[in-house]
Formats: sequence, structure tokens, C-alpha cells
Amino acid sequence: MYYMYNKDLITKIIPSLSFKFPYSADDYSEHMYFENYHKHTDSSNYGLADSGECYPNYIKRIKELNSKCLFSGEHGWQGDHIAVYDLAQSEQLKYRHSAEVYWVKDRFEKDKSNCHMIIVAKTAKGRRRLNYLISMANIDGYYMKPRIDLSLLLAEDPNDFIITSACVAGWKYPDADDIWLKVAKHFGKNFFFEFQYHNTDEQKELNAHILDLSRKHGIDIICGLDSHYVGDEGMIKRKMMLLYKYNDENYYSDEIGWYMDFPDVDTIISRFKEQGVLSDEEIYRAIMNTNVFVDDCEEIVLDKKFKIPNIYPELSYEERVKKYHSLLNEAYKKEPVKSKERVAGIKMEAKEVTSSGVVDYFLFNHALIDLAVKKYNGKITTTSRGSMGSFYTNKLLGYTTLDRFNSDVPMYPERFITAERVLAGQMPDCDFNIAEQPPFVSAAKELLGEHGCYPLMTIEKLKVKSAWKLYSKANGVSPSDSDAVSKCIDAYLLDLKHTSEEDRDSINVEDYISEEYADLYRKSIDYQKITINLKCHPCGHLVFSGNILEEIGLVSAISENTNKRTICACVQGGYLDAYGYVKDDFLIVDAVSLTNEFFESIGQPVPTFEELKTMVKGDNLTWNIYEKGITCCVNQLEKESTSNKMKKYKAKNITELSSFIAAIRPSFAPLLNTFLNRWEYSIGEEGLDNLLEDTAHFILYQESIMKILSYLSVSMSETYGVIKAISKKKLVGEKKAHLEEQLRKGWLEQFGNLDRFNEVWQVIEASASYGFNSAHAYSMAGDSLYQAWFKAHHTAKFYEVAMNHYYRKDSKDKIMALSVEAVECFGYKKLPFKFRQDNRGFVVNGEDKTISMCLSSIKGMPKEAANILYSLKDKEYKSFLDFLKQENLPKNIIEPLITLDYFSEFGKTKYLKDIYELYQTRYDKDKFKKIIKKDKNIYIDAFVRKYAKETEKQYTITDEEGFMNELISKIPNEHLPLEQLLKAQYEMTGVIQNVNPKLKGIYFICDINTKYSPVVLCIDLGTGETKRFKMKKRDYDMSTIVPFKLMLCQTNPQPRKRKTETGWEETGEMDEWITKFKIRG
Repeated sequence: MYYMYNKDLITKIIPSLSFKFPYSADDYSEHMYFENYHKHTDSSNYGLADSGECYPNYIKRIKELNSKCLFSGEHGWQGDHIAVYDLAQSEQLKYRHSAEVYWVKDRFEKDKSNCHMIIVAKTAKGRRRLNYLISMANIDGYYMKPRIDLSLLLAEDPNDFIITSACVAGWKYPDADDIWLKVAKHFGKNFFFEFQYHNTDEQKELNAHILDLSRKHGIDIICGLDSHYVGDEGMIKRKMMLLYKYNDENYYSDEIGWYMDFPDVDTIISRFKEQGVLSDEEIYRAIMNTNVFVDDCEEIVLDKKFKIPNIYPELSYEERVKKYHSLLNEAYKKEPVKSKERVAGIKMEAKEVTSSGVVDYFLFNHALIDLAVKKYNGKITTTSRGSMGSFYTNKLLGYTTLDRFNSDVPMYPERFITAERVLAGQMPDCDFNIAEQPPFVSAAKELLGEHGCYPLMTIEKLKVKSAWKLYSKANGVSPSDSDAVSKCIDAYLLDLKHTSEEDRDSINVEDYISEEYADLYRKSIDYQKITINLKCHPCGHLVFSGNILEEIGLVSAISENTNKRTICACVQGGYLDAYGYVKDDFLIVDAVSLTNEFFESIGQPVPTFEELKTMVKGDNLTWNIYEKGITCCVNQLEKESTSNKMKKYKAKNITELSSFIAAIRPSFAPLLNTFLNRWEYSIGEEGLDNLLEDTAHFILYQESIMKILSYLSVSMSETYGVIKAISKKKLVGEKKAHLEEQLRKGWLEQFGNLDRFNEVWQVIEASASYGFNSAHAYSMAGDSLYQAWFKAHHTAKFYEVAMNHYYRKDSKDKIMALSVEAVECFGYKKLPFKFRQDNRGFVVNGEDKTISMCLSSIKGMPKEAANILYSLKDKEYKSFLDFLKQENLPKNIIEPLITLDYFSEFGKTKYLKDIYELYQTRYDKDKFKKIIKKDKNIYIDAFVRKYAKETEKQYTITDEEGFMNELISKIPNEHLPLEQLLKAQYEMTGVIQNVNPKLKGIYFICDINTKYSPVVLCIDLGTGETKRFKMKKRDYDMSTIVPFKLMLCQTNPQPRKRKTETGWEETGEMDEWITKFKIRG
């Protein structure tokens, strides 16, 4: 302790405070409590790097010092306030809603002052109003930072906030005194001048100044710590964050001499005394005033009741239930297939919805989808996402065209919702796969009001590799150890990159870390908890009947790649259920827009899911797409490794395709080979095998487990809860023992013994972690089949639409892959690029099997090039030189196009290249350079004198046209060397332009794969066809058989074989094996 706290001084100060002091003089003189209202955590790292300290460390320190409050505020916003509220509740701390806002005089002016101010909500209303202020700072006050202004602030009720003048950054204006006095007058006793204890000249001068203002105007003072970390470890983390963000751990040079930790009260007093501005009484007063937040602020209680959007507020709940029933009845009347089973299903599902009190959710989404599609031209998948397809009534409401009563995979409505789960706090969750978000957001805003729908925010944490690097640097890990762990992490990241989003949770980085480094790596995990940015959620949107500006608040998410700013609701999706908020997921899925574009191109609507099933049933053309691996732009099968798995499995119906999609998840890997080879598999009990006949006895789906659990006497409504508990490792202790006993009893009733129970139970436990949602797998199979069917039956349109689609998305690699597949698998030929053709888009002709490529598909070719060149197509040019003189012609495109023989009407490639080089020499910005200096020895002969005036030092060309034409006449009209030409063409377009029937049998080598027996990928120069040759390893010479060489060869066809567990077997396909070869040149 610094010294015995001065009880007499404390006793003197208490009665003079503007609030009821929460402690007695005796208690306070022993403990001298204070509240750290001005602090920053890693949540301030949004828009800047500011702290590496997370909330748990602050909470630990708060409790060590016997403080009472946890504040949400950060630079520019109220922080992740619901998460902070949640922490405060769990740690029995008082939650205080706050922010260190940026402010300017006029938020509509481009004023970079961005002064600071602390605002703490004093009332529940104040919480909403602070959210509103920060929302407006983001809506119309954003300039460099989100800024409120004095007009906003001074319009607020002074009893709703406690305000402090914050740090030195609060005093940037020359007339700051007048502004603060105006603020102080408005907020009265709820305003404090903030004093900080930094022992710098700037801080001491400011403290002396505001102390004078305080004494002169009777404005109270308060101690602000401005903590950015708790202790030394946090200080190091902060330096590492500055290094990470700015490559400079001392980036903020103005902070030199600042204290940025979270000290005890003795240290606070000591620092103020060292600073030498405040008297002892003033130091005590400033510290004691921090306790204004303990009891003078209302306790904020966040309502956890459901806040489902209600678009019919004029109706009672009973009336809204009737409306819901009426919608279902009217929709069912239009259903082509009716049955007693469906009627019973509708009644059962409707009862779950109405009894759980969530009718409004389904009414809202029915209206939203209807409005988005009909008024705003929104595109939504005909299939579904997640378990939504498991509810037949979702089909009647227009969310999907799946019919669970006609499903080819097991589907149970209990997987979507049950009243028990909803009443326990788990909201139903409709996820919509769509083409674009604006139509659906516009529909939501029309239904709920302008501020009733905003995207959620997400918090980005330091990624694994960066966290490890910063930890290594901060803790002196040796370079060799640091590199070794980094390589392990790289292997993890590579696998993660090639894993679907649904499966990423099953990939654990610690499985990749060598055992000798495991403990060292785990020490870096704390760095992975550091927030580095705030992002806009890719699909989740908060929907709310009311004003999100006040209820939640808005915040800006800035893209680090594009710098685009998106306004988001200030809440993460993970907290919505617990506090009764509702979200809709509008997930942009490329397959939705592509499928719509496919069918629009042939003037047809996208078929319903049931129509699609009829279209593909027994349709060999469609299923051959999968069997042959022609799956570029076929949903779920685009990765080469997945396509190869399908070529082995050869799905022949939608049931098998759905099973395949579920089976390729990483966690199913131990059984995948058995599945792909269609080998017999048993779960270990004949009765259960019969139960799982529809999945070849595999537990592929969560519904498979639900079926087993129900078979063993667990009620179907409880089964999904059991699966979630197992998968999240929450089924432990008495709960697990009770369930096992229940299952044993059911097992005995079914089988009469317990012989295989333990073995099968282990299979069920393992399967719960990878069991896939059957409705989701079924939907993805449908999304895939739309594209496979279209590719099989409208091949030319498929490639034309897909290539133009990816041209608009600037995805040149995808365009290249599509064009190569069309050439290799369907025998299409790419027409050579030629000047005067319309190459602004892609045109695929199914009759002559040609592809007119878009000029922008060439690597490095800017999009505007095709439009510029097309605008020149009807002009007459005397020569290539005449063409080169065109204004607005991007010169960086000329040489690549020459190499592609694009300008063949003017001459051959080398000839044009030489002319272009001459042009570059003699022209500057399309203006001819008339002067040729004699000392350069350029063209100094009788030839130059023919076209120029001569002086002592230079020639001045007088006949530009004659001069250039004579130079050009001396250039031979010939092509570039063939190999150089072909290499450039292949690298730029993926094919070759110079196909000549006379060169048939000469192959241009594109690539060599030596993983197994070497495979040589090449193009026949006579036909343009892509060939795939294999050769014996003993015959392969890596020094001679290299890409971009020309090869003559003889081949011999042999049956293709693959290795199985029983040996090698023929696949029915043939491979061409090279028997003799010769490399040209």
C-alpha cells in the first residue's frame, strides 16, 4: 500500500460529491475502490491496431482490485456490447454501456479532427440513445472515422449519459474550452473533466489548463486510466499487434511517456503525485468520482424474450395463427400430389410452429420471399439449405420445392424444429441460398422499415500462422523451431483451403503439429484470441420489428482488400438465440445464379425439384457427366479430387449422389474407400443394417442416427438434441449414463441380448461427429443435377452462359478451365482471335462446335480492350502502322495480340512485332519523333537523307510516311519461331492458335505429371486436340521431355487399370502409351 488512505480527506470529500457515494468512509479508507471506465481491449483493433488484451484479462484484474463494473466502450464504438454484457452477467459484474466516441463540430463537414469523448449510458434509455448516436456517426457522420457532432450530442437528455472529456485528443480545436463548457452546461453534474496521469509535458500542460477551468466554472474532475493492456504481457502483445499491422512496434510516436497499463490505486496516486499538477484532495476526488458508475447508473437488463418480426401488428396472435393456417391450406390446394400422410404432416408441423410461438417467423419469411422474388426479381434456389427442406410446410410457404414425402433420402421434420427446442431458446433457422442479396434485403426493409434489417458483424481473430509468428517473435522462439512449426501450420492451411465450408470444423490444426512442438505451439493459442478486425457477415442479417439503430446500434465494417465500407448491426450471430433476436441467412451461392442463367438462356423457368428428379431419372447423358468427370462448374464436383472420387463411385441416381456428397466429408475418410468401391458394409447388427438399407448400412446422415435412436425407444423429438450433445462432447456424466441405460433397454427389447451393444454404440458416437444433414445433402445433389443435366442436354449453351458468367466475375482461371473441358471432352474448337471479330463476350456454337472466345479471357488482357478494338473494326487501315496510330489504343495489349496472330490481316507475327518495335522507337504518345541526332549513329546514311533536312548535329524528317514505309519494306514478312509462338499462345489462352493440318502428329507438350507413370499432356498441332499419353518411367527423361517442346511419337493403346485392395483391375477405358518419341529442336 502506498500509504494509509486519508480517512479525513475521504470523509470530507464524500458529502461534496454529486452522486450518492456507494461506500462508507471506513470501507473506502481501507480499500479505495475505483472503476476503470476508460480502457481499451482488442475490440478497439477495428480500423486500427490498438490493443492485444482480451476481456478475460481485464476481468481478472477488475476482480483483483475489487472493482464492480465492466465497460463495453472502445474507440469509436460501444464494442461487442452484447458479448460484454454476457461476460458481465457470468462474472457478476455490473455492465456499463459505453463508448469513446469520435466527435467533430459538424459531422457533415470533411473535418479530420475526430476528437475523443467518453460517453457512458446512465439509464436503459441512455443505452438505446448511445446506440443511436453511434449509428448516426456511421450513417451520415463517417469521414475517416464514425463521428457524432455537437448537434446530435446536445439534443440528448442530459440525464441519460455520463460524459468525460477523455484524453488529450479531446482538445484539438482552438476553441475547445468553449465547446467543453457548452457540453458541461448541458449535462450538468453528469459531466466530468478527465485527468490522466502521464508524466509528459503535453499532459501536464493540459491537466493544469483544465484544472483551472474546473476551479473557475465548478466542473468536477475524474480520473481516466486510458488502459490499453493490463500488465507487461499485454504490453508485449500490443507491440506485436503494431508490428503486425504497421510493421513498427512504436508506430504511435505521440504515446512516448504514456502509462497504458491497468495499475492499482497506489500506483495511480503515485503517478499523479509525480506529475505534480493535482493536490492530494484533487487526486482523491478524481479517483472517488470513478465510483459514480457503481450505483448512479441504472442496471441494464437485456430482454431475452423472442423478438420475432411481426408484419401484422394489427392482428392478435390467434389471428396470425389463423392467417398461417390459411396460407398452408391455400398452398396445399395447389399441390399436384395430395395424400392423408401429407395432411397429417401439415397438421403436425403446424402444431410445432404454433405451440412454440414462432408463427410470426414463418409469416415474415413467406412474405419476404414472395416480395423479393416477385417485386425485386430475387433469385432463390428451388432446393433448400440446411434442414429447412425437412418441413413440408416450408414447401407450401415457398421456401423450397423439396417434398419430404417424396424424398429419396431419410428426412424427419424433427430435424428442423421441435416445440421443445424452440421453447428452450433455440430459434428456427431458415437459410436461403440466393443469387444476390439486394432483392431480399430490400424486401425485408419494405416489410420491417428502413432500419429493420442489417447484416450482422463478425469479429476476425488473429489467424493461426500470424498468431504463431507473433508469439515466436515476442517470446524468443529459435528460428529453427519457429520454421518447423510454421511448416506444420502450412500443411494444415493447405488442407483447410481444399475443404468445403461445412467440413472445416473437422480439421484441427493440432493434428498437424509434430509431437515435439505440440506444447510450444499451444502457448501461441492465446494470440489467436486477439481481435484484428471487424467484418460484415457474408450472409447473416438481423431482422427486427423496430429500430435497429437504437436496439442494437450500427457499426462500419471496412474491407481490407477493397476498402469498401458496409454498415452492419453491432452484434455477432452467436448471441442472437440467447437474447431472442432473429436472423435470416441470405447466402450468395454461385450455383443459384448460374442455374437461373442456364434456363433463362433457353427461355424456360428453372424446373421444380420434383420436375428435376423426373428429368434425371435413368438419364444416361446426365449421369455420364459424373462418371466421366466432366464436372467443371457442376456444383459439389468442381475439385479434381472430388471428381476423381465420383469417377470411381459412378452415381446413377439422386439417392446415390446425395450419399456421395455426405460421404466425401473428411471425417468419413476411414470408410470412404469402402463406400466408393461399393464394398459390402455392416454396422454390426442385422436389424440396424435393415434399418439403414437406404444408405447401404452406412451412417451418412444425422437422420440415420435419429432413425437408430428412435428405433431404440428415444422419442424422435429428442433425437437431434442427443446428436448435438454427442458431437459437441456435452453428453457426459449422468446424462450419458441415463441415455446409455435407455438405449440398452431399447436394444434388449429389439434384439433380446446386449452382445453387440457396446460396439454399435461406439459407431454411433463416432458417427455423430460427421453425420451429415440429409436435407442439405439432398439439396446440394439437386443443385448439382440442374447443372449436370443442362451440360448434358444443352452443352453449347452451358459453356456460353458459364464463360460469360465468369467473365463478369473476372474469373479468368474458371473461364480457362471451362474452355479446356469443352475442347477435351466435347470436341469443341476455339476459334483463333482475329481483329474485326466481336470478341466482347463468349459465343459457343453447338452446330459447328466452335467457341468464339472473349478477348478478356486472355491472361493480362484488360476488360476494356475488347470494346476498344471492336469500335475500330469497321475502319479502313492502309497498313499496320496506320492502325497503330489510333488514339485511345492501349499499347500494352498490342504485343500479346501480335503473338496470338490476332492481326494476321496485316502480316505474320515476327513481321508485325518488328513493326511495333519500330513504332515504339519512332513515336512518342502517337506523335512522330522527327529529330534524329547524328551522334546517336541512327539511320545516318543516304537513306535518311532522302527523307530529312540535315544540319550539323541532326536530321529532321520531313517525309514521315515515306521514311517509315521504306524502313518497314526492309522487314521480312515471317512468323516468330514456332515453339516461341506456341508457348506464348498456350500460356495466355490455354490453347494454340496456329493449327495446321500439315503438322498432324506433331505434339506441343503442355504439362507432365510424374506422380505415378508419367502422363504427358499435349496438343496435336494438326487438329488442336488435347492428347493424354502415358509412358514407362524407365523411358521418361526429364531433361528432354519438358513443357513447351515439340514431340513426335508412336503410341500403343492399353486398357486403363486401377489398384484395389484385391489387386489391379481394368476400368473399361483405354490409355495411349508412348512406345517411341523424338523431341524436335
